[in-house]
Amino acid sequence: MQKNNLVFELQEAINHLRRSKIFDHSRLNLRNAEKHMLFMVSCLKNGDPVMPSEIAEKTGVTMSAVTHQVNALESSGLIKRIQSKDDRRVVTITLSKKGIEKVEKIKKEFIHKIKKFSDYLGEKDTRELIRLIKRLSEIRGHIEEAESNA
Repeated sequence: MQKNNLVFELQEAINHLRRSKIFDHSRLNLRNAEKHMLFMVSCLKNGDPVMPSEIAEKTGVTMSAVTHQVNALESSGLIKRIQSKDDRRVVTITLSKKGIEKVEKIKKEFIHKIKKFSDYLGEKDTRELIRLIKRLSEIRGHIEEAESNA
């Protein structure tokens, strides 16, 4: 029963963190999926044009979902489509100037929030949080291994 209480406490703590909206970017007028798409376009090939299929493969979302986000971001003027001169069926996407500015603004705001977060926690707790996050990032492999052995 003790372990179930610990699991419940962890679940509640994670939900509490989520509800706190510490990293909320809603005032930027972007949904999380759109923000994620901007960062994928920005980072996947170091800012070079990227094919929507590459984004779908990297993120594990469907092409229709990628297309939906691309359409929304294009209509907002944040990304632009580039048709291949050799084959007009081939389309890549890249950030527009406005999109680059938006990504930089999000990054700057995120770093500012992380600094405030770290200042609030103090060095000792920040280092402990870093250690725990790194440890948690390893869990996927352990879970997959345990499930394959079951």
